[in-house]
Amino acid sequence: MRKISNWLLSGIAVILPIGVTIYALVWGFNLLDSVLSKWTNQIFGYRIPGLGIVIMLLFIMVVGLLTSNVIGKRILQGLQKRISKIPVIKMIYNPVNKIVSDFSSKNSDSFQKVVLVDFPMYDSKSIGFVTNSHLSINGVPKVSVFVPTVPNPTNGHMIIIDVDKVEILDITIAEGVNMVITMGSVLDKAIHTETYTIRQMEDPSVNLK
Repeated sequence: MRKISNWLLSGIAVILPIGVTIYALVWGFNLLDSVLSKWTNQIFGYRIPGLGIVIMLLFIMVVGLLTSNVIGKRILQGLQKRISKIPVIKMIYNPVNKIVSDFSSKNSDSFQKVVLVDFPMYDSKSIGFVTNSHLSINGVPKVSVFVPTVPNPTNGHMIIIDVDKVEILDITIAEGVNMVITMGSVLDKAIHTETYTIRQMEDPSVNLK
């Protein structure tokens, strides 16, 4: 019986991650493909698996191509400016646009550093991502940090903390997110920290050693 139990556990350990991964990929594929399936079905008379995703990717590439030149950028900026002033819509569009811009821009200091902070209590460290390093409350420099929940990094807490209480980790954003999703079980390299400083707030590219 013990051998049978061990075999079952070993089988589950191998099959479960693969099964969950395949299920997630199939679910995501079907979800994206179904967005345009109604129109593709009407055009061709039957469903072509994957055609919806292909059309969506082509559309995204065309939009990217059109907005990558000078004229396209000006048109996009004008459109964004108008959308950002529409009541109600701007409450959704502006924050999302800011987050996407921060993630995609190499010059932004938002979501560019993985840090350790005392959260949810003193002497209890949590991983976070710097979202704003230019805060000042009553003349005291502060840093806003997004502390994600585990294993879902899309939810979490935004905390404002003193600069000298933030420790920078020498890992990438991708590695930080991976640690959150896997509950810290994947990253196996030695991690080092350094104290966040006023100099780094003024120039996020500074890497003090």
